[in-house]
Amino acid sequence: MSFSSLPIIDLKADESIIIQAMLNACSTTGFFYLRNHNLLDAQEHMFKLAKEFFRLPSNIKEQYGITEENYGYVRRGQENLAGNETKSIDEKEAFNIRNLVQPNELPSLMAQSDNYEIITKFQNDCYDLCMKLLTYLAQSFDIDSDYFTSKHKRELKSAGTLRLLHYPAVKNYSDESIRAGAHSDYGSLTLLFQHLHQSGLEVLDRSTNTWYPVEPYDDMIVVNFGDVFEYWSKGFIKSTVHRVTMPIIDSTKENERFSIAYFCHPNDSALLTPVPSKLILDREFEKDEHAKLALQDNNQNTLTAGEHFQMRINKTYTY
Repeated sequence: MSFSSLPIIDLKADESIIIQAMLNACSTTGFFYLRNHNLLDAQEHMFKLAKEFFRLPSNIKEQYGITEENYGYVRRGQENLAGNETKSIDEKEAFNIRNLVQPNELPSLMAQSDNYEIITKFQNDCYDLCMKLLTYLAQSFDIDSDYFTSKHKRELKSAGTLRLLHYPAVKNYSDESIRAGAHSDYGSLTLLFQHLHQSGLEVLDRSTNTWYPVEPYDDMIVVNFGDVFEYWSKGFIKSTVHRVTMPIIDSTKENERFSIAYFCHPNDSALLTPVPSKLILDREFEKDEHAKLALQDNNQNTLTAGEHFQMRINKTYTY
């Protein structure tokens, strides 16, 4: 497997094939495509709702500004996913929706009964899909099949987030401009839904420092592993670094971009201690440059998932 041709995992394949494919993907690219996920219709409803929201006037959207708990509206220039390593800002806007969100926490458009039902069902379906993938992954590590899912209980507090993203159309930009700065995700798994063949996502091969495009396919979800698994696997699974680049300016083509991400996180209290798998029993956790920046800089103290998330988020936003 290579970053130039990301693996495809088909959920209609035999379970044994899926389990082996999960192990291959997590130990090589950390990014893969997921086919036959049964969320095609649901994602189209969500994209329609996202477009309606981002078309609202700024003064309405900003009434629901991002909180220190990382929920709400993120205006252009408020987020720098590359953290303290660059002064550039992300050329995008977003809306973050927490797990188990209540209607009174949402803008009126999203709180309408039909739209609220669409949102909560989509969140639940994404959560269920992640639990299925985590079960396969536990089996690939030859540990209890509920080892990972038991740390992702729906009813307990976590940083799990559904994120609607809008990258506005641009006519020109500077060399320093970026739609989403280079970063790894903070949780366990991320499901990314791309739309209308709108490209720009790139993934970094950390071993060669080379960027590769992740082509969009409307019928497949992009899945990637986050920081939590780099801790849990002592670096056997890399938290894959990715970014969204600026579009090529072409007056004949629309370059506005929409995407939706579901960030699956363990419960805040989950310890980031190595999994009891023979695969990593004798492994030494040797951190590369990204890991030294993104993860705890020493191995002396055990973090919880909530502590790691707060550490990362503190470097990201201007409130």
